[in-house]
Amino acid sequence: MLLGSALAAGPNVIVVITDDQGYGDLSAHGSTKVKTPALDKFRGESTSLDRFFGSPTCAPTRSALMTGLHEFRCGISHTIMGRSLLRPGIPTMPEMFRAAGYRTGIFGKWHLGDAYPCRPEDRGFDDVFVHGCGGIGQTADYWGNGYFDPMIRRRGGWEKTSGYCTDVFFTEAIRWMEGRVAEKKPFFLHLATNAPHAPYVPPVKDSKLKDADAFHAMIDDIDVNFANLMAALEKSGAAADTVVVFLTDNGSAIGAANAGMKGLKGSPDEGGVRVPCFIRWPGKIAAGKVVPEIAAHYDLLPTLTTLCGVARPDGWSGGGMDLSPALLGKAEFPQQRLVFTQVGRWRGDEAAGRFRGRDFSVRDARWRLVGLELFDMIADPGQSKDLFAEQPAEAQRLMTEYGKWWESVLPAVREPVRYVIGAEACPLVRLTCHDWWPSKETEAVGAERTFAHSQIRDFLKKAQVAGTRNELPSTSGHWKLEVEREGNYEVGFSLLPPEAAAEERTAIGQLRPGVAHIRAGQEEIRIEIKAGATSFRMPVDLDAGPVDFEVWFDGQLLNERILGAFFVSLERKGERKAPKLEFRAKPLK
Repeated sequence: MLLGSALAAGPNVIVVITDDQGYGDLSAHGSTKVKTPALDKFRGESTSLDRFFGSPTCAPTRSALMTGLHEFRCGISHTIMGRSLLRPGIPTMPEMFRAAGYRTGIFGKWHLGDAYPCRPEDRGFDDVFVHGCGGIGQTADYWGNGYFDPMIRRRGGWEKTSGYCTDVFFTEAIRWMEGRVAEKKPFFLHLATNAPHAPYVPPVKDSKLKDADAFHAMIDDIDVNFANLMAALEKSGAAADTVVVFLTDNGSAIGAANAGMKGLKGSPDEGGVRVPCFIRWPGKIAAGKVVPEIAAHYDLLPTLTTLCGVARPDGWSGGGMDLSPALLGKAEFPQQRLVFTQVGRWRGDEAAGRFRGRDFSVRDARWRLVGLELFDMIADPGQSKDLFAEQPAEAQRLMTEYGKWWESVLPAVREPVRYVIGAEACPLVRLTCHDWWPSKETEAVGAERTFAHSQIRDFLKKAQVAGTRNELPSTSGHWKLEVEREGNYEVGFSLLPPEAAAEERTAIGQLRPGVAHIRAGQEEIRIEIKAGATSFRMPVDLDAGPVDFEVWFDGQLLNERILGAFFVSLERKGERKAPKLEFRAKPLK
């Protein structure tokens, strides 16, 4: 329950977050590879949190930003494999702002779940304008989507847009912002670009730029659009009443200019997690100030809600610190802090406890412990000299703190987040192999090889050729679901989604003779496959409660290998069709 019921009288909020752009990928931070005059200018108008840390990859940072918690506490430990779903019930920043009377909107990337109840509209956003999964062209995105003229999902469904993706997101966000200013309604705007994430497609069609150059061209285009956003905000007359935050989600994916740091995206080193963060509120937050003290992604929720007078839930206790007094010049920034980084990219159902002590770091004001290496980040910001043996007391102190932290988050990491089916709020739920946990049927390749349309296309093309079909491994996985209401469900499943063109279905989506299997927990249904079939619909009775759900085909690959249904839908149609069997023990005589 949120404290209070009165509407907040605080400022508007705009949060802009880019994807895979590191601390060094700004000309203000020393890069000669990019041109970012608008972001450099904005930095000069803002307080820059210069030792600001995110997570090593996308979804973890976004979950911490949305909840004020370390990602491992809210269900997020990866970017795929069912471990990028934001746990239901954890309060989010847009929910808090909406409860305070703000209109909330998201534009661009969400990457915290594509089915109920993990979608942005389920987690506090009034208005939604997003691509699917973690990037345009990934599995839950509109089939065949690209960076130019993409299909983008609103709450009501997919719609065709015109232009380059970054331009499309900024243009729509500006239009939405201007509408809120015109109606004099406070707003919370979350603008999350998919650029400059791979694939590296610059804003000029048919460009021949290589990946690194295309990556930098994508950042240049972000800068141009950011200038347009700031100009529109000034023109609207709302600039003085708007807190604007710019940050990125993790270290650079390219690292051509890495500000002398070690590590890129996916690393627990400084360069893998240090990102820019600039906060501007004209006349309230100091311009041109550079803060050397540590701050982190989970600080933004308590900071922004306090700045705006937005109530947090009664008893709320996050992982971050409220930096608003320091930003407003009423207090010092926290001096002594610990920031824990854990790269959680282990496979599916592997026991999380086994990964204690692997791919982690602990950062305080001076030291960074990375595994069994210790670095003095003041004297050696590039992490060139390991002092683990020379500073055993510091190493032991940080190792002990890491152990305490790991044990505190492990129970949450072990508990999977489940999509919910059968809810009245969302009768039809669509699932994709992006969220596959490992197959329950056999050892198989899963989401790590099927999280993008290009991977699925490549696999299915190879499956059409006898020579390459022999080389393909079993490829399948299961979804972790919660059945909210017992009843009869229609299960639809196929290798390609409904929007795929008929020509492509004929070319790579047809099945060979075999058997389709639907397994819900320990119950299994089998259906004969006739040659040429491309999709199926089957009624299934499901009990309420948690269930591991898998759909797969045999007869499609060689040597008894199985092929999972990449796209599945479940819709509750009514009460059970068959009576539930009950077994009762007879009393002993």
